[in-house]
Amino acid sequence: MARRIGILGCSNVTQEYDCAFGLCMRDLRKRQGEFSRYPKDEKLELIGIVNCAGCPTVRAPEKILHKVRALAEMNVDAIHLTFCMVSLCPFVKMYVDVIEEAYPMVSVVYGTHDPRVSSERFQEEVKGLFCAPRLTMTDVIFSRPGGKRSVQR
Repeated sequence: MARRIGILGCSNVTQEYDCAFGLCMRDLRKRQGEFSRYPKDEKLELIGIVNCAGCPTVRAPEKILHKVRALAEMNVDAIHLTFCMVSLCPFVKMYVDVIEEAYPMVSVVYGTHDPRVSSERFQEEVKGLFCAPRLTMTDVIFSRPGGKRSVQR
């Protein structure tokens, strides 16, 4: 019988910075990182990958349950939170508590791939991505001939 695995990733990292879960998948296949906890002779079956609901609002508990419901209803044995969720999300403990309460038969595992760097270094690197200056549509519009800004920068 196979161990049924689901993965929950950070929507900011996957949607804004195009993470394709490559390292998570590599370590799942190779039984590295947090996937090394499973016996080598036990087959692992990836059931699905979902993103969190984004940084929460007052509806955070309902939103995270909506996201993981598909995995839980597919009878996963465990949901692995990606390294980015564990390292970057200030709400991860709240998410875990809500998931464990709603789905006590599902194990929640902190981590997927072997990070190769400390959480602190990873946080600084990702902060650089999130906070890097970028152009907006307003910048494009005002860069055209005759475009002007009403508020000076």
